[in-house]
Amino acid sequence: MKNVATYALLATSLAFVGCSTYVGVDNPDNSSSLYSNATGKLTTRYKAEPEAVFNAVKRAIDSNTDTMKRMGETDHRGDATGKPFDTTVFARAIGDIEIKVNITKVENKEKNESYTEVTVLYGFFGNCEQSQQLVSKITANLRR
Repeated sequence: MKNVATYALLATSLAFVGCSTYVGVDNPDNSSSLYSNATGKLTTRYKAEPEAVFNAVKRAIDSNTDTMKRMGETDHRGDATGKPFDTTVFARAIGDIEIKVNITKVENKEKNESYTEVTVLYGFFGNCEQSQQLVSKITANLRR
């Protein structure tokens, strides 16, 4: 009986960790974004410049002062990643839930295109619905 419970727990954890789901977001550049159940992160792409997306993220968080507050930003361009733009915006929601929004410029040399990738982690384990709502607000604040 001990082995059955162990194998059932192992199978459940492997199934949970390996799941990634495409979810709909309000983003004209990438309407189907990837949500990873293993990491709790929602990833979407914008064809806009990273600085414009960064400002849209700050405006989206600052416009929700009743539910969340922006705590600061960290610029990762000085470390060994070598990425041209890599910044994380930190915020806190009601209940002291940490929100991390990472903005990275990605250049695909094979397709000769560049885009800005936004990754949202809402809480420690992630929250797909809240992440989708935040992406929707970022898109609304992105002036085109």
